[in-house]
Amino acid sequence: MKFSVVVGQQALKERLLNGCRSGKVPHAQFFSGDPGSGNLALALAYATFTLCSQRTDSDSCGACPSCIKMASFTHPDVHYTFPVPNLKNKQGTPDFYTDWRNTLIQSPYFSYENWMLKLGAENKQGNITNEECRAIIRNLSMKAFEGGKKILLMWLPEYLGAQGNILLKFIEEPPDNTLFLLVGTNTNRVLSTILSRSQILRVPPIEDEAISRFLKETKGLDQESADRTALMSGGSMIKAEELLNVTENVFLQPLREWMNMCYALRLNEALKWADNFSGEGREVLKGFFGYAMEIMRAVAVQEILAERSGLSTQEKEFVSRFAKIVHPGKIENIYNHLNSAYYELERNGQPKYILSDLSFKFSRVIRSAD
Repeated sequence: MKFSVVVGQQALKERLLNGCRSGKVPHAQFFSGDPGSGNLALALAYATFTLCSQRTDSDSCGACPSCIKMASFTHPDVHYTFPVPNLKNKQGTPDFYTDWRNTLIQSPYFSYENWMLKLGAENKQGNITNEECRAIIRNLSMKAFEGGKKILLMWLPEYLGAQGNILLKFIEEPPDNTLFLLVGTNTNRVLSTILSRSQILRVPPIEDEAISRFLKETKGLDQESADRTALMSGGSMIKAEELLNVTENVFLQPLREWMNMCYALRLNEALKWADNFSGEGREVLKGFFGYAMEIMRAVAVQEILAERSGLSTQEKEFVSRFAKIVHPGKIENIYNHLNSAYYELERNGQPKYILSDLSFKFSRVIRSAD
């Protein structure tokens, strides 16, 4: 992956490039950012640039043997580590690495929940095991196949657990020409002993302008639609792609009807609505929850954004009316309930029960006196 195809994050690209140009490359770096921020994409582009044999000052060449192997994620000197569920009882141990390569080829912007669903983890927790840690030490202790650097790219070290202590000495005193690239979303869940041995690179949300430009150039959106989707994505390429085919005609009307039922305490109607809408399918519901969260975000900041909200006329009307009956604290509660419901849906929760439960919660929040 080249830096030029990473969406936005120009300042961080320059910082990484400057480090390579000056020869000041930390042996362990932690790319810390929210899902969809591009932290994984940046780490992949950085690894590609590091190994490229014909790189320019600003990017890898994309054509040398190393770049070609990196494009298919099959470079022998780059080792990938990521959380996987224990599925050994299902006809042997699955080939997770094929799934990993195929997922990266499709898009480097995905979440832990997306990954677990792809692997068919159901309710099983993903982990980076003791066996994987020992495999890391074995692999990186060998000489580089192509005579250059060896790179470990570990995605989500939050799922490493106490077994990560096996790697401490190895990270602190790595073999020559070895780089550790850690990519995570929550440094509070990473072993402090590993963080202390790494240089932390904070990856902020992607700039709205960069997401809009990407959607316009690669997805064929018109300027207004691209700007609107980018604004509602909150700086996340994951959300932007989820919202890509979402229009107000799809989700605004059911959202408006649902909130009206909850406000008027017409719970029997809300439960019937939940029963019917749950039949739309899991992916549609994920898009609906994502849309609803961004509408609630717009309600919370509508006075600040005003005409720069990127919302349509009908959406602005709904946001304005809803803001009159709920204060920011209530909006935060509604947003958090939606976010939790999205997570439950990702974990294969029953859509009907999730929507029904939300109906009761929203009624309590909206009608509460505080």
